[in-house]
Amino acid sequence: VNSLYRPSDKERLMNIILDYVYRLITSPLSAMEEITGGEKLKVGGIIWLFVIFLITLSSFRTGPGIVTEFIGMVISLGIILLFHSAIIDYFSGLLGGKGTARGITSGFMSASLPYAFSVFFTLLENFGLEGINGIGLFFISLWCFILDILAIRANYGFSNGKAFLIGISPFILGLVLTLAILVLGVVSALAGLADMQQIEGLMESI
Repeated sequence: VNSLYRPSDKERLMNIILDYVYRLITSPLSAMEEITGGEKLKVGGIIWLFVIFLITLSSFRTGPGIVTEFIGMVISLGIILLFHSAIIDYFSGLLGGKGTARGITSGFMSASLPYAFSVFFTLLENFGLEGINGIGLFFISLWCFILDILAIRANYGFSNGKAFLIGISPFILGLVLTLAILVLGVVSALAGLADMQQIEGLMESI
């Protein structure tokens, strides 16, 4: 009887996803090479949506509703994901990377897997263990960052060092933009102060 059973398309897809989930934990580089090289957006997208769903469930208290909160998180995090992928793809292209935007987006979606474990630390926080929650989230974020680096390496064929530099490029760009805005704000404030002093001097002379 078992030999006559044929799994449905949904069952085969779930088996494939579970296999990738297991491999992302046990052999992440080879998994990332297949996900990015095969541009497996469906696999990455399902993992990403499942992680967001778990985070929504663990953080939901009161508000407009869990469905509305889930949709809001998908939209906001989706925009961040697209910008992040675009920046990484641009800098990787400048450095001679051969990968694709679809590939790196699939990789980054799959790299969100560790955040699924943040649910357990959120539950610990509810029991007053905020310190353990903070430590756990730190290591989960570090784990996700390492998976991001592996996705960049696998997608573009970079070494670990070059992939790391590309991986931190969005943070460097954000820091540079923040400093530029602060400098412009200070310059504008000083210019305004100088104008006020000129006006005061003119008024005194009159």
